[in-house]
Amino acid sequence: MSMNKKKRLLYLILAICVTASTLIGSIGLTASASSGSGTTASDSQTTSTAASAAGSGVEDGVLSVAMECSYAPYNWAQPDDSNGAVPIADSDEYANGYDIMMAKKICEAYGWKLEVHQLDWDSLIPAVQSGTVDAVIAGQSITAEREQEVDFAGPYLYASIVCLTKSSGKFADAKGISDLSGGSCTSQMGTIWYDNCLPQIQGATVQTAAESAPAMLMSLETGQVDYICTDYPTAEYALQAYPDFKILDFANSGDDFKVSDEDINIGISVRKGNTELKDKINAVVQKMSKEDFDEQMSRAASVAPLDDVKSTDDTTTTTETKSRFAQLGSDMASLWQQYGKNYLNGVRNTLLLALLGTFIGCLIGFLCGILQTIPIEKRDNPVKKFFLRLLRIIVRIYVEVFRGTPMILQAVFIFYGVPYFSNNTVQFTDKWSVALIVVSINTGAYMAESVRGGIISVDPGQNEGAKALGMTHFQTMLSVILPQALRNIMPQIGNNFIINVKDTSVMFIIGFVDFFAVHKSVSGATFTYFPSATIEMIGYLTMTLIASFLLRYLEKKLEGGSDYELVQKDPLTQVAGNYNYPDAKAKNTEEAKK
Repeated sequence: MSMNKKKRLLYLILAICVTASTLIGSIGLTASASSGSGTTASDSQTTSTAASAAGSGVEDGVLSVAMECSYAPYNWAQPDDSNGAVPIADSDEYANGYDIMMAKKICEAYGWKLEVHQLDWDSLIPAVQSGTVDAVIAGQSITAEREQEVDFAGPYLYASIVCLTKSSGKFADAKGISDLSGGSCTSQMGTIWYDNCLPQIQGATVQTAAESAPAMLMSLETGQVDYICTDYPTAEYALQAYPDFKILDFANSGDDFKVSDEDINIGISVRKGNTELKDKINAVVQKMSKEDFDEQMSRAASVAPLDDVKSTDDTTTTTETKSRFAQLGSDMASLWQQYGKNYLNGVRNTLLLALLGTFIGCLIGFLCGILQTIPIEKRDNPVKKFFLRLLRIIVRIYVEVFRGTPMILQAVFIFYGVPYFSNNTVQFTDKWSVALIVVSINTGAYMAESVRGGIISVDPGQNEGAKALGMTHFQTMLSVILPQALRNIMPQIGNNFIINVKDTSVMFIIGFVDFFAVHKSVSGATFTYFPSATIEMIGYLTMTLIASFLLRYLEKKLEGGSDYELVQKDPLTQVAGNYNYPDAKAKNTEEAKK
């Protein structure tokens, strides 16, 4: 590639940089006057007093509710609006389940519009605290620890605690928790099942907590543990996916888990001090009896999408008439038939986020690299020296902070922390902008060092020659150094893009629906954890292989051709009249040798 072509490419990159930066600035932030994804327009809710003064948060007529959308039969995601499902914000999917039914009841009572946000379990309470959502309806137990962080309305369900084991396992005939001694067990992280119940089993080996209910069930299915602890609705629903499981209910046996009412009472969390919204929710929930709750849970389980994906007959005959691989292929085909559109939408979002994030990150890296390489000379005035050193310090802090912290924590801090610490003065209007900002600045931190190294790798004579021609530092960088540095760092740019294709999966923590988030939704609705994970693995491998091929092709183009023709005449020396290249046809003659 000629120098002119490289310069034109560099100019094009800079022009797109300005455009992209403008777009991010326009969509990324909004003042507290905006609704902020259905949240309250008030900007002072960080304390109990402020929350009370700000109102319920639904003055705009929209109740924004957060849930996992991957915890059937409480809540799940599905590809259409069948059976009363409602759209998920910033997603092509729809949410349904017991929690959705309860949220619709509350909204119908006050004429509110329901807005559902899909968030990871660990993000639910921070979302309420920061004002990102008005309430969380996600099967949360009303524990004393959680009541220190948020207020609870309800309960809206009473869920007894049971164990699940395999029907053919050695603990299938257990009559109480003392019979479970000597076994290995686990449960979902962050739940009273894992924190309070499993430690009560004397002699049990408690394994690391599972990150979700589907993962917990898969650990039992694959034999990693002997039994798991969960609530009755989850266990009953799991039997549809795993008919070889057996529920161990020790109620009234005298040898049951010792739990308080708060452990089995499932509530709706709201922001601390938001008594107005809490009272309104209680006014609806308290009209319902335990029988009403049970009847609603039965209806939720009856419309769950599990039967559309995995039939009981298939699972009971897997080991008898089908190989494991054949069953896996069958389950994957069923998943793709029902959720193929969702998977493809996830692929689209992942590639767009990785591509844009890498591109903008490279531009940030180029800017930081140039700033770090501006020379400080003795003849410079003190003010210039001061600001150049200050810029280097700022760039160094930026690079070290964003290279030294995980991207998932950066996303949490920006999406939840900025609204929380600014009293909702600054909010993000959509998850796309947050995800793009996080990936871009994270990539920029890594690229800053790569660009600096690329600039340093260029022969110092290039810089000296440009200075001799009277070029400024900016002109030298733009026209001489960066076109050559771009070729040197191209492999690192490609490597960062491939990393971002995979690492954007952590954006599920803020509810961004990428390829991995679709897996969490599908496995939570159908409990087909391993088949969905296999689809994800194939998808990620395909994306990275195609990206590697295209990047190698681009690198080859930047290198230029391998066959060069010798220039026959030098225009400068020809004008001087003192030198001429020999004729190409005379390469073996004495004249050519001379």
